[in-house]
Amino acid sequence: MKKILLILPLFIFLVGIKSSQAQVINVPKKSKEHFFKKYPDAKNADWNNNVANYAVKFLLSDTTARAYYNLNGNWNFTEYYLEETKIPATVIESFKKSRFADWKTESYAWVENRKGKKAYRIDLRKGIEKRSIYFDNGGREVKSSWKL
Repeated sequence: MKKILLILPLFIFLVGIKSSQAQVINVPKKSKEHFFKKYPDAKNADWNNNVANYAVKFLLSDTTARAYYNLNGNWNFTEYYLEETKIPATVIESFKKSRFADWKTESYAWVENRKGKKAYRIDLRKGIEKRSIYFDNGGREVKSSWKL
């Protein structure tokens, strides 16, 4: 009886892991059509979904990117992950003079959204706090947001 009580939770755990990996992603046709029209040269498109959106990670030339779509299939935004060397000097200089200059830099991206806004994003960490700072091409900070 004790063996069964020990093995049963392990079995349930393993079945749960397997079923979560086998999740079928039903990406809206509207999302796929937009994606292939906007990014005809995209390679290795890998779709996933969560409760709030659909996302597709892909390669465009030598850049890794991720496009996000809402549950209705409408495009929200795309982020292109960059190395620091690809960020304009004006953005780096502004960041180094900002109130966040002592925070640890985690990543860089160029982001465009459906409203036509485009900005460079720097993701930061200080202890357990995380923040994203957005800059325009001229290096002006346009937005900052806390990350969970």
